[in-house]
Amino acid sequence: MSLLLPILLTLFFLFGAEKSSAQTDAQPLVFQPTLEESTRVRAIAQPVAQTLLRTIREELTHALAKEGPVGAISVCQIQAPALTQQVRDQARPPGAVFSLKRTSNRLRNPADAPDPAERQALQIYLEAEARHESLPPDLLQKVVTEGKTTYRYYQPIRVAALCLSCHGDPATLSSGVKTLLRERYPQDQAVGYKDGDFRGLVVVGLTPP
Repeated sequence: MSLLLPILLTLFFLFGAEKSSAQTDAQPLVFQPTLEESTRVRAIAQPVAQTLLRTIREELTHALAKEGPVGAISVCQIQAPALTQQVRDQARPPGAVFSLKRTSNRLRNPADAPDPAERQALQIYLEAEARHESLPPDLLQKVVTEGKTTYRYYQPIRVAALCLSCHGDPATLSSGVKTLLRERYPQDQAVGYKDGDFRGLVVVGLTPP
């Protein structure tokens, strides 16, 4: 027994150190791209982000006019993911955009949760909003994960008036909206916004251009 304990402790620390090292390696290193890199990334990613926002806004406007706020919730849950994939697949040059999503610090859909690099970007915008400063029109990152370099382009999303029927003051939401949100998003955090508030970010992930 006196020999077994030191051996077990040695194995514990060895495997623990190996696991800790693996977790550390998986964490992304985030850098500011050079001016040249930023220019190339922005030229590809900015139209993609703008197309996504415009496409979803058009679908929401149509759904609100036809079916009201309940229909708009269905657009966000069912149609928005398919529209996002469609916009990503149509990005040019082909294959440059490997990911496209919307994320926020106040989630409605858990699938939109930010990763570590996206949390850093969100924090920059949240701090600017807290200081009542103008939000950056976009933000770029050079991300290195396990030796692989990619780029992230971020564009802020602001709450528009048409969003308030589903994201506004909970006290003013219709009973139908409240019921549907409870059913489909039991952990919903995305209410209590006002017109013009910072809602989150469009995230465009690119391979090195």
